[in-house]
Amino acid sequence: MVKQKKKKKLKLFHKIFIGLFFGIFFGAILSKLGESHKLTITITPWLQLLGDLFLRLIRMVIVPLVFFSIISGVANLTEIKKLRSIGIKTLVFFLITGFIAISIGIVVAQIFKPGEGVQIGEISENSVEMKELPTVYDSILTLIPSNVFESFVEEEMLQIIVFSMFCGTALLAMGERAKLIINLVDNLSEMMYKITDIVIRFTPIGVFGLMSKSIATFGMKIFGPVFKFILADYLANILNIAIVYSLILYFVGKVNPLKFYKKAFQPCAIAFSTCSSTAALPETMRVGTEELGMPRESASFILPLGATANMNGTGIYFGVVVMFAAQLYGIPITLGQQISLVLTATLLSIGCAAAPQTGLIISIALLTDLGIPLDGLALIAGVYRIVDQIHTSTNTLGDLAIGTVVSSLEGDLDRKIFNHGGMFADNERIKVSNE
Repeated sequence: MVKQKKKKKLKLFHKIFIGLFFGIFFGAILSKLGESHKLTITITPWLQLLGDLFLRLIRMVIVPLVFFSIISGVANLTEIKKLRSIGIKTLVFFLITGFIAISIGIVVAQIFKPGEGVQIGEISENSVEMKELPTVYDSILTLIPSNVFESFVEEEMLQIIVFSMFCGTALLAMGERAKLIINLVDNLSEMMYKITDIVIRFTPIGVFGLMSKSIATFGMKIFGPVFKFILADYLANILNIAIVYSLILYFVGKVNPLKFYKKAFQPCAIAFSTCSSTAALPETMRVGTEELGMPRESASFILPLGATANMNGTGIYFGVVVMFAAQLYGIPITLGQQISLVLTATLLSIGCAAAPQTGLIISIALLTDLGIPLDGLALIAGVYRIVDQIHTSTNTLGDLAIGTVVSSLEGDLDRKIFNHGGMFADNERIKVSNE
């Protein structure tokens, strides 16, 4: 008998890039037809609907997913000492990698000088809404919710994370008395994983809608006027990934960076396509545990926290955009001002919400605080989605890299899973269920 070859199923990231490619292609056709063409007028709202439905589905699950997963992760750390150890290491790596990432962005912008030679005479003033720069005092104070229910309604992720950590810590301190509640939270967390697994299957369709609408509205010309800025921003992010993440993975985490990037590619593709770390979070958590070998309790604590508080890619953008805007007007920035910029941008990137366009709004406040005119930012607004894609990919890779390194330092990283991948994890689960 001749054995029939099994057809290889397309992986999710393959489908995502197919959706991305067809979105660009279809959007380019509509853009060529023009905004006033009957076909464009008819189809564009439906493309917007596809994208909006997908983002709504993600928003539907993300708050309960983060809430239950963090409580479960903290409560299952066995002891307070373990929580303190993981928490301190995680926050230290967030701060160090953020500081380095923003410094790389500033250096690359100084070398490429993307703001020199750009004409901004036709840009209208007040084209982007202003936002006040939060002080250190305000940034710290807003971490604590004054009304927990309001935080849930308003989707204030940092406040939800802080409250979740308090809940998990309280359950951890209760010991045996909290066992029933912890089991319930674990089951609710597992339920949210299943729901998000269903939602994430709609990603290719959502990506198609988002990209088609973007290209149809702005046209392929959005890749042209600020190509130098896009190039500098992408290069800074790629250097951060290739150098910083690789070094901490190899020397601190004691793992193979190439294997890591191969396994982390799928959540990175989702982040790139959707411009949202939270949209990629379900897949990030699956890859963290099933492909990279992070323990579930550590992944449930580090990765949701990182999706909101570890924004290295966004931080790089802050550095590049300030240098870009300063170069437009020939404003010199001293070394002292650059150091101050790095510190401020690090704090802002930690407090930056994991949602599309947030970095653009916060950069307005940053430029205002530095006294730099905002006219040049209108150039960036048209192409922000393009640069935000690499920012979000860097953010997601950073979450997984730090999660892997912290797990390695804690001695909890399952290197068999890391080296052999999801097949080993699947076999172990089957073995346990049979027993």
